[in-house]
Formats: sequence, C-alpha cells, structure tokens
Amino acid sequence: MPEKVSKKRKTKVENEEKKETYSKRLRKKMIKTKEEETLEDTRLHGSNHGNGDNDKIDPIDQPLDTNTINDRIGSHGDIETVDKALLQFKCEPKLHGYTPLAYRSQNLVHFLQQYTSGQKRTVKLKQSLTSTVVNMISDLQLCRNASPFDRRVTTMEWHPTNPNILAVGSKGGDIMLWDTANVNNDKMIQGIGAGGNIQAIKFWPNDSNKILASALDGRVTLHDVEGRQSNVLADSYNFYDFWYCSVDVNDKRKMVVAGDNVGNTQLMTYEGKQIFNCRLHKQKVTHAEFSPREEWLLCTSSTDQTVQFWDVRMMKDRKSSLYSLKHDKGINSGKTLYIETGKRTKGNQVRVYRAPDWVLERKISHPHRFFQHITPIKATWHPLQDLAVIGRYPDPKFPGYHAGELRSIDILDVETGDLVTSLSDPSSSGLVCVNKFNRRGDTLASGMGVHILLWTRKEEVAERQKSLLPAMQSYLDNSSHSNQSSRRPRQPKSKETKPKEKTNTKTDKEKLKLKIKNSKK
Repeated sequence: MPEKVSKKRKTKVENEEKKETYSKRLRKKMIKTKEEETLEDTRLHGSNHGNGDNDKIDPIDQPLDTNTINDRIGSHGDIETVDKALLQFKCEPKLHGYTPLAYRSQNLVHFLQQYTSGQKRTVKLKQSLTSTVVNMISDLQLCRNASPFDRRVTTMEWHPTNPNILAVGSKGGDIMLWDTANVNNDKMIQGIGAGGNIQAIKFWPNDSNKILASALDGRVTLHDVEGRQSNVLADSYNFYDFWYCSVDVNDKRKMVVAGDNVGNTQLMTYEGKQIFNCRLHKQKVTHAEFSPREEWLLCTSSTDQTVQFWDVRMMKDRKSSLYSLKHDKGINSGKTLYIETGKRTKGNQVRVYRAPDWVLERKISHPHRFFQHITPIKATWHPLQDLAVIGRYPDPKFPGYHAGELRSIDILDVETGDLVTSLSDPSSSGLVCVNKFNRRGDTLASGMGVHILLWTRKEEVAERQKSLLPAMQSYLDNSSHSNQSSRRPRQPKSKETKPKEKTNTKTDKEKLKLKIKNSKK
C-alpha cells in the first residue's frame, strides 16, 4: 500500500511541475512581447514624448509586471485560465498589412497575369499601356541631325508604311526626302527661295515618290522626288493676296482638301478638278485634316478662334458644320485621333475634347508662346497612346517658371494633364517647334531652326551609328574625290597677259615716243 501512495504523490507532483513550467513559460512570453511593443513604440513615437504631461504613458501601453501576471493567471493556473489570460492580454503578434507586388505594380505583364486568373485589379489596363509607352519614350536619345536647308524647318511628315522615310519642308520652299536608315538615299526638291514657304506636306497615296504640298506661292502642288514634272492641283494666281496654308488627302474618297489665308476651304479631285469651294472660316485656315477612322469627317481650325467639324457629303455653307468649338484665341492645329481631339491655341494652352459630343475634357497649361519669326509650335499625337507631344518655349510670365528652364520636348498625358516625361540634349538646346512620331512610335523627328533632329531608343543608337559611320566616311571620301577631279588644273599666265612694269628710265621713254610717232604716220 505505501508504495502505491508514493506513486500517486509522485504523479501529482510531476503534473504540478509541468503546470508550473507551462505557466512560467507563458509569463516569460507575455513579458517579452510587451517589452518589444514598448521598445517599438518608443522608437516610432519617441519624438512626441517630451517634458511635462507628454511623458505620461497610457496604462494600456505599460509593460506588465510579474506580480500582475501571477495575479491574473496564478502560479498553478490550468490551461483554461491561461487561454482566458491570453485573450485578455492580447499577446498575439501583430500582422502588418502587405500587398503583393503583382497588385501594386502597374506593369502590363502583372496586370495580364491577374486578369487571366480572374482577380480584380484597381489599376486600369489603359494606365498600364500608357506607362509602358512612357518608359519607351523616356529612353529616347538624339541619334542623328541634319541641316540641309538655308531657312528654318516649317513642317514634316513620316511615310505611312516605311518608318524610316521622312519628308521635311522649309521656309525657302525646299522639300527633303530623308532616309534615316541610310546616308546616300536622300532626295531633295529645290524651292524658289524667299516666298516659297512650305505650309503643309502629305505623302501621296500608293506612290511614295510623290509629295503633296501647299506653299506660300499660292499653289497646291504634287511634287515628284524622282525629278519628273510636278502637277499643280490648285493655283490662286495672286500669291501676294491669297496663298494656301493647309492640305490633306483622303485615299478612300479620292479627295484633296486645302485651306487658304482668308478662310476658304476647297475640295478637289486627284486631277485637280474643283468639287467644293466656300469661305468656311473668317480668317486663315491653319489646319485641315480628314479623320483616320471616318473618311467623311473633316476637321478644320482657324485663327478666328474656332475649330469646326464637317461632313464632306453634306457641305454647303458655313452653317452646315456638325460642331463648332469656340476658343479664346487663335488655333494653330486641330489633330483628330479616333475618339479624342486635341486643340493647341496660341494662349499657352492645350485643350482636349472627346467625341462624339466633343465635350471639353481638360485644359492643360503649357508654355509655347509664339511670334512671327519662329515656326508655330503645334501639338501632335503619339500613334500608340493618348499622349500629346509639344515643344516647350519657357516664359518668365508663366506660372512655375524657374531660371535655367530647358527648351525641351514635353510629353503630356491627356487623361490626367500631367507632364509624364521630356526629352532634351545639351548639344541641341534650341527651340523645337515641330515634332512628329513615326507610325511605330519608337522614333521621333524634330525641327529646331534649320536643323532636323532624330530621336531613337538607346539600344538602337549604337547600332545605327555603327552602320552609318562607314557609309558616311565613304560618302565624304567620294565627294571630296569628285570635287578634286572636277577642278581645272592651274595654268600659268601667258606673257601677254602679264602687266608691264612701269619704268622711269630714259631709254624706255624714248622707245615709247618713237612708237607713238610711227603710229601717227
């Protein structure tokens, strides 16, 4: 019997020791967690604790003493009391909120992965696409420049199918067909010089060797870069008073539109036969363009502070316009792109409208002032996203101006009105008035005075320069050799052409007198 009692007592003592060890272990854990919390609070909010009343600590945040824990749990508390104590003291570890990278990222790949798995995303697909294009534009660098004209660049247009061919017009009437991928493939159409200002150019559909241009000489001309005879589609016959300022071609309707300096808009066939002619604006038509989606929709802008939309199937007079958008100042361009249209005015402002009701969505303030000795700064679209491309002309009176502001090329997001990125180069710090992206959206051409700038991605800059340097070197060598061979060899002057030196000797004077007497006889 005594052996059995001793065994029972031993088991009771062992159970009590186990309970005590568990409670002790729990007390240590609770004290440790509270100490860690107080240390973290002092680290985060240590600057808020000062002298005076701020030194008082909230009783909830005070660390627990061993006595209070023993009172609550008991030195030999069972598991149920321990669980209640855990809930009362809230000693569970804090879980800080964490959002996975795929949810926080605006990367297009992450978005598509979440979209295919059926999970919701707060970032829109359009924002992801825009960020991708903005990153591509930010990597652009100055690759090439050319100065083929003696007067400033006025307009430029990329080839509709070949992303390496660029047509550029100048104030002197010259037109250059620039092959950005080659050196020896450039073509030039000589202008008339003063008074031959090229106002607008377009590539002729289905024939890349023909360029349609409207100029200050009062003509709309179809030029042929191969040297064949040009075709005049429209002529004012009085270029001192009337000249054409804008032109565009519609391949689906086989139609050409041209606007002049007094507000007339003229529609004609490919052969130059007049279809419609009416004064739709009160002043100069600065821009005329067919919509790339609806071939019947025509957009015209003018310095009479209006942008108007027309249906070419129902054009009769000024009252037949579909929409008329009024502005505070004259407009330099009205570019249409699918469902949105951006208008650039002369009052340091870019306006964005949305079709089909042409509601004003946003006004974007941007410094691009104008005076008569520079090419008017026009905003153009990026071909892939709703991004406006426009040159910056710093104005000390513009809000936010700072000293040393660069004359950069700004990229504006028309959805938010923010400046997303800008391009500039220390070697080309002039005023960039004309900017145009090619159809792929990876190459930008800019006009800076008489210079043409070409911007490409960093990866392509080194490759293009490696391929162009040998070609340029051979071209320069050939040109120098041809110049040397074309020069005439220097011939010594004959004795008869040499001037006779004057002599004051008596013998020379006597000889002259004898010659004169003989001639008289």
